[in-house]
Amino acid sequence: MRQSTFDFLGNLDTLLAVFIGAVLATGGALLAEIIQERTNRKRLERDAARFFGDILVSIDRILDFAFRSQTIGDKWGGVTIRLFKTALKEAEVYERTRERLFDISDMELRGRIHSHFLTETFPIEAMIENSEEIAAITDSLSGGIKLSKKETEKLNVQASALHDAREVGLAALMREHAKTDELCKDIEKIAKVQFSDLAAQNGLQPPPSSSSPS
Repeated sequence: MRQSTFDFLGNLDTLLAVFIGAVLATGGALLAEIIQERTNRKRLERDAARFFGDILVSIDRILDFAFRSQTIGDKWGGVTIRLFKTALKEAEVYERTRERLFDISDMELRGRIHSHFLTETFPIEAMIENSEEIAAITDSLSGGIKLSKKETEKLNVQASALHDAREVGLAALMREHAKTDELCKDIEKIAKVQFSDLAAQNGLQPPPSSSSPS
């Protein structure tokens, strides 16, 4: 009787040890999985922050070139328009990959990034379209086709309205452009990089002032 009791207790100790071992193994695996998932999530967030920060810096350095170009020669000359188009093409990278924003856990920061891209993109698109329409009107007025006085006045009114709208768009763009540095500083906290340093390494500093024509 006593031997059976000892055998039972011995088997119970063995079963208990196996049970505790299984629980610890399962718990350890779950903990490792949680840690790995958190690490991966942080890595994705950091990569996304760096990605969007790079795009922001790239677009706004191109805009720096465009704004500087406007101080040299024709304010709305071909060089300036091409620079604005280049900035718009760079913004298309964001449009194609903006689902990566959800890798950034800060909802307020995600909203600011998205709003910033939209608020910069819309004026650029409008300014390019306005410039193309103004060029078309200018060609019509200076072309070989004879226009009536009424038609000429109508085109001049349209051109004037387009000029005003383009300047309004430029002012809106410059206001939003001024917010980029502050936004990038907040993104840097997640990206763990200095975007100003990356811009310098990539040669994205705006050109110096010059009095030579565009």
